[in-house]
Amino acid sequence: VRTLQRIRKNSFVMEYVGEIITSEEAERRGQVYDRQGATYLFDLDYVEDVYTVDAAHYGNISHFVNHSCDPNLQVYNVFIENLDQRLPRIALFATRPIRAGEELTFDYNMHVDPVDAESTRMDSNFGLVGAARGSPCARGRIECKCGAAACRKFLF
Repeated sequence: VRTLQRIRKNSFVMEYVGEIITSEEAERRGQVYDRQGATYLFDLDYVEDVYTVDAAHYGNISHFVNHSCDPNLQVYNVFIENLDQRLPRIALFATRPIRAGEELTFDYNMHVDPVDAESTRMDSNFGLVGAARGSPCARGRIECKCGAAACRKFLF
């Protein structure tokens, strides 16, 4: 996904949208998606591991945003018309100025800044809800191909 216009630092860019499902259903779907080699699951474990967003069938452009070890977007939990801490909305904000035409990316293995921990506490295993019982995560590490100068070489 590339932006058509310049984006200012700290600007809201998009929301990660999808079907809200239980973590049990996400585990089941995750195993199916693992076999297919793609997944759009995003855990919402701000307080407890109860819900997951699945953008595989219902979503927006956000589920096409790629990973980077040097991303230009950061994920934050936001609460709009809802105070249930188990159901934050997933908002992506620019971490720096982004040029028109630049690819939008976020770190699938997010590391939370301790200062912002309360507002950014998200699952550090984006897309790997089914990380047990034979999934790719359980079998071995997933190689990163982001190409960033500071690439960690593995997603998870």
